[in-house]
Amino acid sequence: MKNKTKIPFDPNNFDTSITVKELTNKFTHLLDLDYKKISLANEIIPLNYEIISKDYVDFTSSKIEDYFHFEVDAVI
Repeated sequence: MKNKTKIPFDPNNFDTSITVKELTNKFTHLLDLDYKKISLANEIIPLNYEIISKDYVDFTSSKIEDYFHFEVDAVI
């Protein structure tokens, strides 16, 4: 019988945050929307993601490139 070494639980092992830019590689339809009229936060919720950057504000730019630096996380 093998001895199993217990490893303490590390919540960072489940870190799934990526940037909006990385998210658009997976969901290219996000590149075509006007974010002065549509909420990026609301568009990615059905994709099981949420914006976690505290400085994110809806409707500040029509181009998604201006949001590329914001972090998003998978909703589990």
